[in-house]
Amino acid sequence: MEYRIKKSIASQIKESYAAGDEVKLSDIEIDCSEGINLVSFSDIAINAFNSIDYTIMQDYPRSTALQKSIIEFWERYASIEINYDNITLYDGSIGALFLTNKLFIEPNDKVLGLAPQFPEYGMDVIMCSGIFNTYKLKPENNYKFIVDEFINLITNDLKLIYIDNPNNPTGQIIPLNDIEKVVKAAYDKNIVVLIDEAYGDYMPPKNSAINLISKYENLIVSKTFSKAYGLAGLRGGYSIQNEKLTKIMRNVNTPYEMGSITRFVASKVINDYDFLDKMKEYNYKIKKQLIKHYKNLNISETGDTTSIMLVTHKNKNLDLAREFAKLKIGVISCDSFESLGKNSVRFRLPSPKYLPRLVEAFNIIDNIK
Repeated sequence: MEYRIKKSIASQIKESYAAGDEVKLSDIEIDCSEGINLVSFSDIAINAFNSIDYTIMQDYPRSTALQKSIIEFWERYASIEINYDNITLYDGSIGALFLTNKLFIEPNDKVLGLAPQFPEYGMDVIMCSGIFNTYKLKPENNYKFIVDEFINLITNDLKLIYIDNPNNPTGQIIPLNDIEKVVKAAYDKNIVVLIDEAYGDYMPPKNSAINLISKYENLIVSKTFSKAYGLAGLRGGYSIQNEKLTKIMRNVNTPYEMGSITRFVASKVINDYDFLDKMKEYNYKIKKQLIKHYKNLNISETGDTTSIMLVTHKNKNLDLAREFAKLKIGVISCDSFESLGKNSVRFRLPSPKYLPRLVEAFNIIDNIK
């Protein structure tokens, strides 16, 4: 049988770092690969999981306890007012990215993003028959996001703009003032902006684009419990946007997104801000020791408290992920990230107890020509 699949999907071969590579996990002693939190669990999350009333599994997920906790979190830590009609739940925040594309993109619609950034999003734009254009972060600027350069690329024919903040893979934190400049420029041209804050809990809540929701109707901000909160296996995410957009999203979203157990645990753990502070302190401690001037290695612009960073070797023919693997450290090759190659890796910070091993590994690899 010949399947009459959409040409935009059938013509693509999906590449994803989530699929992993040939490095055997049994050969890895320090996992610095996937962007999840393997350092620690929140005690609140553990207690919540242990106190689950398992009868909640019998019914469809209907609880609104998580939405209530989300509202309380943002009122407390960012002093902004949101309500239930600003919130949409998903099985992981990637659901927000894919739903936004499904909602807006028609054949040949143009979307503007960055390079490098989370590659799954741009691939989904293409799968939706859209055109994904990128603003290239420049090596000569150490891959720093320059807002004026980006704004110069915002044209009337764009349908969407996508920015991950903090950026994946660099871990750099784009200031809220710069994000607002982009959102305003897009608003003037009737373009919706999607800000992906998957790693956003590693930056202060005051820097979240959620602070701009009441000001701009063209803004969607996605969040997840998979990164800093360490709940990747529960698959929980949400987005915040204007009430009018929420209503439209509910027309195309599945009726029971996010399972009952995830809703329950996430509703308890979201306000454990002391835990998030501890994670940021761990990251700061490690990055302070690793970020320095190397002969052959370079660490791009990155936030002091984010859990990821981009590491590049001067030798473009060097398989940097392989070199780390030889030292029993697992990382993500940046081969699948636009504008990067196999001489770059995304490095996710492990527990501080591994710091001496990391310092030694960086020095060893830095001496490779």
